[in-house]
This record gives sequence, C-alpha cells and structure tokens, in this order.
Amino acid sequence: MMYQVFLSILETFIVFGFGALAWKLRMIETGDLDKLSRLTLDMFFPMLTFSTITRTFDPNRLTELWVMPLLGIALMLFGAGAGWVFKRLMKSKGHGREGTFHHICAINNYVFLPIIVLQNIYGERHVALLLLMNVGSTIGFWTIGVLTLTGGGSLSKTMKSIFSINVAAVAAALLVSFLHIPLPEALNYTFQYLGNITVPLMLVVIGVALVGCFRGMLENWYDMLLLSVVRLVLIPVALLLLLRLLPLPEEAYQVAAVVALMPAASSSVLIAKRYGGDPDFAGRAIILTTLFSLGTIPLLMALFLPA
Repeated sequence: MMYQVFLSILETFIVFGFGALAWKLRMIETGDLDKLSRLTLDMFFPMLTFSTITRTFDPNRLTELWVMPLLGIALMLFGAGAGWVFKRLMKSKGHGREGTFHHICAINNYVFLPIIVLQNIYGERHVALLLLMNVGSTIGFWTIGVLTLTGGGSLSKTMKSIFSINVAAVAAALLVSFLHIPLPEALNYTFQYLGNITVPLMLVVIGVALVGCFRGMLENWYDMLLLSVVRLVLIPVALLLLLRLLPLPEEAYQVAAVVALMPAASSSVLIAKRYGGDPDFAGRAIILTTLFSLGTIPLLMALFLPA
C-alpha cells in the first residue's frame, strides 16, 4: 500500500517538475499563469466535468447510489467547519492567508490522487463510485471552496464566483443524464478528448506556480505545521470515525475514506490566485501536505481500511 501511494505522489511531483522545467527553459513565463489557469479552469475543466458525469452518472441507479454525491459535499462542509475553528489559531493572517488556510481545510485533492490510489488498490468499480461522488465534490469545490476564500464579503462577487461555468457544466450534465438527451458523438468525443487534457495541464501550470514557493518553505512554519496536522490528521480521523457510524455500503465507505485522507488540492494555488487568497501560502501547503501524506495516508489506511 505504501508503495502504491508513493508512486501516486511521485507521479504528481514528476509532472510538477515538467512545469518547473518549462519555466526554466522559458517555454512558460510566470506572467502566462493567469491565461493558462483561465484556459484550464474555464474551458478544459468544465469539459472534463461534463464528460465525466454524462459518461458515469446513471439516473437509474440514483436510489442505490444517491449517497455518493452527498458524501462529496459533506466531506467539504466538515472540512470547512474545522477550518473555521482552527484558522483562529493561526499566527499570520494577512494577505489572504486566513482564507487560504480555511480553503485548504475544506478542499483537498479529491480527484487526481484518489483515482490513482483507488485504481491501484481496489479497481475500476471504486473509481466509478469516486467519479459519481465527484458530482457533489465539484459542486462543493465551486461553492464551499470559493466561499472560504472570499469569506462571503461581497455578495455580488461571491454569487458571481459560485455561479461559474463549472457549476453550469455540472447542471448541464445532470440535465442531459436525467432527461436522456442524446448528444452528437463528435461533441461527446471532443469534450472527453479535451477534458482529458485538464489534469496533466493543470499540474504543469501548478508546477510553474510552485517554482517560487520553495524559497519560502520555512515562512509561517507554525501555520504550515498547524494546517498539515489539521488537513492530514484531525479532519481525516474525525471523518473516518463519523463515516463508520453511517450505514454505508463497504465500497462507499472505502471511497469516501480514501478521499478524506488526501492532502491539499493541487489546484488550490490557482484558485487562491483567482479569488483573493495567498497563492504562495497555498503552494507551500500543497508541497508540504503532499509530502507528509506519504506517511499519513498509509498509516491511516492501515488503521481504518484494513485489507
């Protein structure tokens, strides 16, 4: 299990490394990040969302699997609640750091790493359940995730941020699925083809954004350590204990448990940059929590998900 988790995290850092290499070779400039993040988040990510939901969501199984999307939102709500409590213990709260701390407590790596871990340990059926869970996670990401960064300060700005193209993609995909609307094969193929670009392109862009974060790794070390403990230990353990109390099918519990163990979302550095957070703080949190998760994920899986 440790080996599979290590390979999953190593894969993430290798792609980050190619982003850093592209920056070093001046193929991508730091000034290109805004345009590239817009391209990734506002064009390819909605295509990935739409394609994934329309291919994996079966309305006929809603009575059986309705709990999965709710679990996706519930995990983020719990993390947001924990972040609201623990962010008061931070020592440095300026420059959007408090909102970024809150955001990372709420939003973890709910797509990329879980897919690899579940695929390697459990198989395709668990990956399919994860993709169904991601219907709720995607809604939570663009609502709860945005609100933690904006703090709900400006209602008009917050509402505009929440009702984004990504939430529209979820709504459109669910509408197509429930009404069984046939789509042209060329359109389906195009959305799937371009959507598959999202994760590797996003990781490359994040690799560029992380280049400057390594220099200040020891900055705000107390807040970083606090965030790592909350994100990787306190929130997961509390969630795993609560999930065990629910009458969930074993496979649903396993998928939700694996998602609960994940480190900070790689996309947090881009989202923080867009919605007024601290991208440097987010970048350092991604690096540290992902590295620390090499130990916490196998340990907590051994305790709560014995083979």
